[in-house]
This record gives sequence, structure tokens and C-alpha cells, in this order.
Amino acid sequence: MLLAHTDTYISIVDPSRTISLPDTVPIGARVAIVLLPPVEMPPDADAERTARFVAVMNAIAAAQATGFTPPDISDAELDARIDRARRSSGNHPHAKTSL
Repeated sequence: MLLAHTDTYISIVDPSRTISLPDTVPIGARVAIVLLPPVEMPPDADAERTARFVAVMNAIAAAQATGFTPPDISDAELDARIDRARRSSGNHPHAKTSL
């Protein structure tokens, strides 16, 4: 069985109905056009997730501003904390954090 490699590019049609491609695509090259569904706005759950992320980043910045130094912990303890956080958030990983 022969496998062929085909580059894929995603572009947006501009008002003149032109699609921009990189210079590496030669003039006269055969191309295929596939219409993709529009990108939808993220659901409210994503807004909540973004708000939690912003809150954590603000807390980190505040801790750094006060000169906070995190305590030394082992890799195993860090992995255990990450696993506990994932379980408490309902984000259950397929495998444990450790490599």
C-alpha cells in the first residue's frame, strides 16, 4: 500500500473571494477546497473555565509580588496533587500524571 503525503492549509476567503496560500504552493498547483463549518463562540462552561484561569494567574502574580517562594516537594507529591486536582474538577485523565 502506497501512502502519499499531502500538505493541508486553512485559509479564510477574503471579500474579493481570494484564498491566500503560502509561497511554497506553486502557481498552477492542483488544490482542493473544502468548506468548514463556522467557528462557534465557546459555551458558558468555557467562560467559567477562563474565569478560573484568570483567577489563578492573578493569585500567582500576587504571590510573586509578595516574594512568595513555594515549598520544595517531590515529583511524586506534585503528581499526586495534580491527580487530586483533576479528580476534584471532574477532569479524569486516562493515565496517571507520572511519565
